[in-house]
Amino acid sequence: AYILTTGGNWATGSIGKFKLTVDKGDPKNLVSFCGENVRKVGPTRFEMTAENFYPEHDIDILLLAPSGGSGG
Repeated sequence: AYILTTGGNWATGSIGKFKLTVDKGDPKNLVSFCGENVRKVGPTRFEMTAENFYPEHDIDILLLAPSGGSGG
């Protein structure tokens, strides 16, 4: 989990300019997370930006890499 809720303890209660960048490392890998206005900005990178962002919960990020095996 990526801890965001501590931002709610800031004096203003929100994060003025919030930017989250997630890099899945390899184009073959899969990434899953929930967020608003998420954009793919490169073959392995995703960005979420927000103004006056108030985190209501932390972000869980799931990364999956192919096993390279034959499966089964």
